[in-house]
Amino acid sequence: MLLSIQSILPLFLMISLGYLFKRTIFDVKMLPGLNQFVYFLAVPALLFNASSQESIESLINLPSLGAFALAALLTSAITIFGGRLFFSTQGSEQHIMRGLNGTFANYAYMGIPLTFGILGEGAYGAAISIILAGNLFLIGGAQLLIESVRHNSTGIKQVVSILDKSLLRNPIFLSTVLGLLFSVNQLSVPSTIQTMLDMLAPAAIPVALFCLGASLQVSKTAISYAELSWMVGVKLFLHPALTLCCFYLLGIDDPIWLVTTVLLTSLPTGALAHVVAFKYGVFEKETSQIVVTSTILSLFSVSVWVSFLL
Repeated sequence: MLLSIQSILPLFLMISLGYLFKRTIFDVKMLPGLNQFVYFLAVPALLFNASSQESIESLINLPSLGAFALAALLTSAITIFGGRLFFSTQGSEQHIMRGLNGTFANYAYMGIPLTFGILGEGAYGAAISIILAGNLFLIGGAQLLIESVRHNSTGIKQVVSILDKSLLRNPIFLSTVLGLLFSVNQLSVPSTIQTMLDMLAPAAIPVALFCLGASLQVSKTAISYAELSWMVGVKLFLHPALTLCCFYLLGIDDPIWLVTTVLLTSLPTGALAHVVAFKYGVFEKETSQIVVTSTILSLFSVSVWVSFLL
């Protein structure tokens, strides 16, 4: 346990540093610029470098992706059932957002630093694949479900629009796909551009974690402490536990994919869940509190999972 805490403690110290600087000497007006640097430049450079070194075969592991999807569906179902049973939640959109909060993890700002930093290059393929699947299956799926509820159906035009906004304009998705295209076609990047990418990529992990800490805002919301505890418990413990069970039930024994997928699903609720909540005006303030609380408590929970898996 002590070793696992020591391995991830630097990541959380960077988060703490961002939070501390925001409350002391850091000008919060600089935060949007730093976030844009991370989102549009540093993380895409890191993912392009990683994906350009991977083959398509290393990303396509259908049994593991099936276990990931099955665990997400089971977690969403339990989250919705628990909400209806214990907290009398009503409305399809409310249920969809609770399911998203219980399954969508902070892949970009924590998942990439955690898996790349702890597991190394061997986890690149699995991590990239799960990150892409999570954005497409969970974020895209939640938006499609809400759109279908509001319009009683979802046509091709709506599907294309959602994919365009959630993926085709997403620099994380685009940089990964571009890197894979370079890999498949065995293309090489001009040396000058590659040097620039090599300079940008190392900044992704520390600056992303710093921005995550600086963006944390602890405030009261309409969600009860009981439901907040339920949602955080689902995300930090139930979701990764079900993911682990699905791997065993399906007989998947690939250690890299198992460890990477469980670690990624053990992460706190990702900020993109709040973006979806804000866009549709559903469960917005509650999602913000779930993101903050699960992020703070993940120092303990992720340490437990790292200790258990490694």
